[in-house]
Amino acid sequence: MGLSQAAAEAEYGADQVESLTYDLAGNGKSQILRTQGFVKLVRRREGPVVGVHVVGARAGELIGEAQLITSWEAHAEDVAPLVHAHPTQHEALGEAHMALAGKPLHAHT
Repeated sequence: MGLSQAAAEAEYGADQVESLTYDLAGNGKSQILRTQGFVKLVRRREGPVVGVHVVGARAGELIGEAQLITSWEAHAEDVAPLVHAHPTQHEALGEAHMALAGKPLHAHT
C-alpha cells in the first residue's frame, strides 16, 4: 500500500526517505500459523509513513490498516501507541511502527 522505497526516493530524494523491515518470525500469530514474511515501512525522514508493504500468508488481512496509515499520512509515532492485540498479525504492524519511532518493544534478528 502506498509508495515503494524506490518511488518514495524518486519523489522526495533518497536522503529524505528511510525504511524499516520487521520480520514476521518475531510475530506470535505468524509463529502459530507457521508462516514467514515481513512488514516493510517506508517513510519520509521525520515525516509520515508513505508505504506499507506486507509479504506472507494472510497478509491481506493487514491491508485495511495499511491503507489508513498511508491515506491519513500517519507518522510512526501516531501508530505506535495504538492497540494491536496479541496474538494477531496486526501486532507486526504495531511493532514495526514502534521500532521506526525509536521505541521497539521486541528486537528480532
